Amino acid sequence: MAMPLLIHRAAAAVLAAVASWLLLDLLASRCHSGSLGRLLLKRCRLSLSATLLVAGLSWWLLSVLASLGWEAPRSAEQVRDALVTLGVMWTLLRCKGVLLRHIQASGLVRDEDSSQSLYLFDLSNKLITAVVVLIGVIEALELLGVSPQVLLAASGFGAAALGFGARVLIENLLSGVMLYVNRPFVIGDLIQIPELNLGGTVSAISIYYTRLLTTDQQPLYVPNAVFASNAVINGKRRSHRELVLDFGLRYRDRDAIEAITAELRDLLKRSSDVAAELPQRVHFKGFGESSLDLRLQCFCSGDLDATLDLQQRLLLEIAAVVERHGADMPFPTRTLTPAADRPDLP
Repeated sequence: MAMPLLIHRAAAAVLAAVASWLLLDLLASRCHSGSLGRLLLKRCRLSLSATLLVAGLSWWLLSVLASLGWEAPRSAEQVRDALVTLGVMWTLLRCKGVLLRHIQASGLVRDEDSSQSLYLFDLSNKLITAVVVLIGVIEALELLGVSPQVLLAASGFGAAALGFGARVLIENLLSGVMLYVNRPFVIGDLIQIPELNLGGTVSAISIYYTRLLTTDQQPLYVPNAVFASNAVINGKRRSHRELVLDFGLRYRDRDAIEAITAELRDLLKRSSDVAAELPQRVHFKGFGESSLDLRLQCFCSGDLDATLDLQQRLLLEIAAVVERHGADMPFPTRTLTPAADRPDLP
């Protein structure tokens, strides 16, 4: 093949990449700002232009090498077509993210449960990615002349290697699939793993690991196999929270215990924020070192903020009830031990 023709191929590849970028940019500018068409066209510019450039230059380079007598294992046309297929796969994956975000932002899929929506979009994202990558890779390999028998042999060898040397990888992958099937938690749930003293808010669920955000907003990456072998507490799905408030009275206020506990029990029954169907207890639990120890126990809604608000109101009510009955709470006492080189405190 004549060298000038080969040079023309290289120039055509560069011109095609530049022309595709300019054409897509022109079409995007004619769409309404913020529209889906504009977003998709802008998203396609880089991947399509880069695909045309890389595929064209690879075609040119392999053709030059072939003209010089170098025998490549694959023809220039095969490599070019395979690169174009991979470029189309790359473009589809880039457009997928824009499309899913647009659907989520526009409210086309309405769901009162935000965690359910997050789960559906996350699952859709991973399914589309897996399908596009699988089809794209298989098609590219076929264009390169890789036979199905070779693919089957490679997959068999890979399965054997995984079976002998990557048991942990398989466990995490299978556990990730089971998380999507069983859904013990979704993105946005607050979970805890008591046996490992781990916990946080679920921010991402991948096939291999789950990312949690701790209370101080540190990312925590937990392999999915952990959830298959340990119990998980999903705090967001709890219907009620237990509220336990301990307080004390002076020893001289022993006669007021019955009246104080009775009024607090009545207060719990009248409170609309306290779950009436669950246990409500106010009782004298024992003699402390410097106080008569009492305990108030009840249940409220599962919302943490509502629980903290109720706790504050009940603490103030306890103080008011104690005061109304002429009793008082003792001051905390501490035993002070002087240092060896210092005199005793007065």
